[in-house]
Amino acid sequence: MCFSNRFSTLMYRTATHLYLAPHPSLRPYVAHYTYCLPHPEHCAAGGSRQWRDPNSPPPLVLIPDASGCLVFTLLPSGPRGVLYGPTTQAVTVHNDLGVGPPRFFVEFRPGGLFAFTGIPQWELSDRTWPLEDAAPELYVMACGAFSQASDLDDFAVRMDAALLARDPVPSPVLPLLGSKCLSSQQALAASSGYSSRHLSRLFREGAGMGCKAYFQVLRVNAAIRALQAGPPSLTRLAQELGYFDQSHFIHEFKSVCGVSPGRYLAHMSGFYKEPLKP
Repeated sequence: MCFSNRFSTLMYRTATHLYLAPHPSLRPYVAHYTYCLPHPEHCAAGGSRQWRDPNSPPPLVLIPDASGCLVFTLLPSGPRGVLYGPTTQAVTVHNDLGVGPPRFFVEFRPGGLFAFTGIPQWELSDRTWPLEDAAPELYVMACGAFSQASDLDDFAVRMDAALLARDPVPSPVLPLLGSKCLSSQQALAASSGYSSRHLSRLFREGAGMGCKAYFQVLRVNAAIRALQAGPPSLTRLAQELGYFDQSHFIHEFKSVCGVSPGRYLAHMSGFYKEPLKP
């Protein structure tokens, strides 16, 4: 199957990744779709896709983003689906980017996975499940979209249609995340009128972690975007992100990513951060 962007959904691309915009009505829930495809040098001549043993490349560390996703491995026999719950800690995975079989990701926003499964997200946090067990209706939906699709463009559009046909479960956290100025549990409690304890219950159900942990992951992701843009002063970065001091920033960064900011900078190629997620 090939991709031609005939529906003008392409947001960004690399040698191995295509990032597609979902239907506008899905954007409160879905950040984007991603195709991870074999690099051209790993495709056989004549257009038939094959993949080879990646010869054990270094593992890849995934940065947590407090959301969750569906991952479909696109095989000739049909898609194999896995549900990834929201992550609060860095996860080390086998690195087959560009050499493994083609995959399609539905990358949710925080609270979006709850909206389409109705599963309390604390049950899924930092865990993976076969999609046919966790959410069989979503799995059947994806299999139907794949079997009817004429190409990769068509598959993404059919996934749009299948998700739009479902009634999203009202998420307890989506209404709380609309204000861009809210950057802490205290600010959110003051704005919403909820107690900190009640906020944590809502966030655990809708986003898989307490309110404090959510803002920790959010701040660390903002720090990573700044580090990727160029090595800034850690003292200035800590101040800009609202940390009490540089030591507090380094401690929180290490608690989420498993390494210090300095070690992250030194080994950045071994980490993967979704480029289009907040």
